[in-house]
This record gives sequence, C-alpha cells and structure tokens, in this order.
Amino acid sequence: MLIRIILILINAILVNAGFIISFFARYGINIPSVVLPPYKSSFVFLTLINVSALAFFGVYKHRFRSSWDLFRRVFLGLFFGTLLSISFVYVFRVKWGAFPTTIFIISFFINLLLIFKLNQSILKARRRIRKKILVIGEGDIEEVMITHADMEKFGIDKIENLANYTDADEIVIYGKIPNERDLGFITHFAQKMKIEVVFSPACYVKLLPERINGNNLTHSLATFISRKREVEEVAMRSLDIFGSIIIAIVSLPATILAAILIKLTSTGSIFYKQQRIGKDGKIFTLYKFRTMANDAEKELGPVLATENDPRVTKVGRFLRDTRLDEIPQLINVLLGQMSLVGPRPERPYFVKRHNVLMGIRLAVKPGLTGLAQVRNAYDLHPQHKIKYDYLYIQRRSLFLNLYILAKTIPVMLLKKGR
Repeated sequence: MLIRIILILINAILVNAGFIISFFARYGINIPSVVLPPYKSSFVFLTLINVSALAFFGVYKHRFRSSWDLFRRVFLGLFFGTLLSISFVYVFRVKWGAFPTTIFIISFFINLLLIFKLNQSILKARRRIRKKILVIGEGDIEEVMITHADMEKFGIDKIENLANYTDADEIVIYGKIPNERDLGFITHFAQKMKIEVVFSPACYVKLLPERINGNNLTHSLATFISRKREVEEVAMRSLDIFGSIIIAIVSLPATILAAILIKLTSTGSIFYKQQRIGKDGKIFTLYKFRTMANDAEKELGPVLATENDPRVTKVGRFLRDTRLDEIPQLINVLLGQMSLVGPRPERPYFVKRHNVLMGIRLAVKPGLTGLAQVRNAYDLHPQHKIKYDYLYIQRRSLFLNLYILAKTIPVMLLKKGR
C-alpha cells in the first residue's frame, strides 16, 4: 500500500514536470505569457485526470508480470489521460482556450518515458516486476523463456492444485502429457483466470504425432496455439502492412544496387522464385534475390543451405549475410502469404521428409524473421530451430513481433543468424 501511495505521488509530480518540460521544448526559454495562465489554473484537474487514467489501467497494482506489462499499462493510461485532458480543456475553452494542444502531444511522450522508467526502477527494486509460473513436470525453464525476467516458480504435483494459484501468470507443462481430463481442467482454468499455457518443445514433439493422427487428447491444445483476439490480429496485420511499406522505402537504394550487381556478376534472373508451405499447409510462391548460380539445384535437387555453400555467388553471399536477399519477400507479406515475424517458410520437399516441420508449426504465417533467427547462429537443421518456432507460436503477440523486429537489426548489422 505504501509503495502504491508513493508511486501515485511521484507520478502526479512527473505529470506536471512533463507539462513544464513540454512548454520549454515547444517555446524555448521565452514562453509566451498568454499560454501559462491556462496551465496554472488547470494543472490540478489535469493531474487528477492523468493519475486516475493510470490507476484505471492498473499502473498501481501490486505486481507486474514483466516490464512490457508495465509499459503497456502506462502507455494506455497516458494515452487516454491525454485524450481526456484535451477534451476537458476544450469543454472549458472559454477559460482555457489558450492552452496549446501541441503541449499535450509533447507531454505524452515525455511523461511516457519519465513515468515508465521511474516506476520500473522502483518496482524492480521492490521485486514487484516478476512472473509467477506454475510448473507441471520437470525441465529446464530457460528453454521456454524469451527474456530473462525475474521469475517465481511453483511446482504442481496434482492438477487440481492449480486452483490455489489464481494470481499466476503462466503454466508450463513438461514431460508427460496430461490426460484428456487434466488437459480439459487446465484449459478451463487458464481461460477463466486468463493465464497463459506453454508446452515445452519436448512435449510438443510428443503431441505432434497424436495431433496429426486426429487424437482427441490434443483437441484442447488448439486453445493455446496461435489464436489471438481479433483486435490483436488486426494490429499485427497492420504492422505487417505498414512495416513492409516502410522497409521497402528505406531499403530502396540497396534494392536497386543489389539488382544491378546480380545482373552484372552472373547470368540468369535477378529474382529467385520457389514454392514454400504457408499457414495451414497452403503452398505459395516465395520471392528472393537470386544468391546462387543459375540452376544451382538442377543437378543436386533440393538440399538444405549451409554456411559455406559453394553454390552461392560472391554477391549472393553478401546479400545473404546482410539479409538483403529477403527484401522481395515483402511482396509475400503484403499479399498476406507471410508475416514480418514467424517461423521461416519451408519447401514442400522438406516438410514431407521432416514431421517436425508439420502440424503446429503451420498454425501461423511464416515470417521474414523470427525468434530462431535472432537467438541462434547459422544452423538450419529443423531439429535445432524447431523449439524456437514452437516458443514463438505459443507466445505470439504484437509486442513480441516488435521485440523480434528490433532484435533483427543488430543481427543484420553483425551478419549473424539466418
């Protein structure tokens, strides 16, 4: 309770600090005298509006599962607080009509940074940012974690004991697959308490044959795989569209240069087209810049790429190292066949040969980049990267996609991962 009161008081001060900094950012040292009186006479109301909005979105709750959880709540609180503040000033425009709208916009970003960072520091120091995990079975918790967050683990011997942990954030299932009755209980409990359920990669490997064979035991598994709320699906699709357009514009000079170099240094088409497997097993044509000698697979047939593949041209090697060869796949993203983030799309030939590439992995659209690409070195063996694909599919979200896209930039610059 004391921490909550302290945070509210500090945030109230920071809200006003954000407004004051915004005035200086907007006007410099010489702030027009006409714009300050509206703020002086309304700052109490504006403070109450913003702090109340932050409280409404849970910024002052007892514990947060992650820093992302805190950031999301601060963002939503300040966003709606800013909208309400603008509306408030507009309603009383006769008295406060001189209050500049730009100050609200500037203060939103300043307060977002100030309030999030200070709250995060205080809450971390008090161990109020930690994930509460219920573990069924035994295994390495690190293999199902994306970030190294502060965690509190509780072993569950009997499935019924889940009911004693209504404030948990996540259930991790290892080893032995629960029977249909227990899996049904887990499904009901997770949906009611809005708790995430994560299966270890080893558990997935055991589940795949049964899912492919239509075993009812894994019917409840679909509850946890790839399905998101419609709003979040729309948000992720919007990220794909706008992100692809931005990347295409920014990379246009490199795209033109790559096309010229390919044409000047080797015979054949600039682009390479190949059949790949997409969501729900649908086949689509993937586009890439050609990095190999023309007709490289004509004699050998389909083979997995290797780090020092002799078929790759000198220009092609550079394009692969920097991932510039993937740029044409933005066409696939815009067509809705791929996403910016997801498991890498495989060829039908290899999907047929490796059962590990089938089933659950095809529950989402393939992506330009993925968790495997930002966490691993160059290794395309299906068994090696499949655990990262499963981990992504279970935790798939807008914020995770943004996180992976951000992590992809240094991977490209350092020429690591594929």
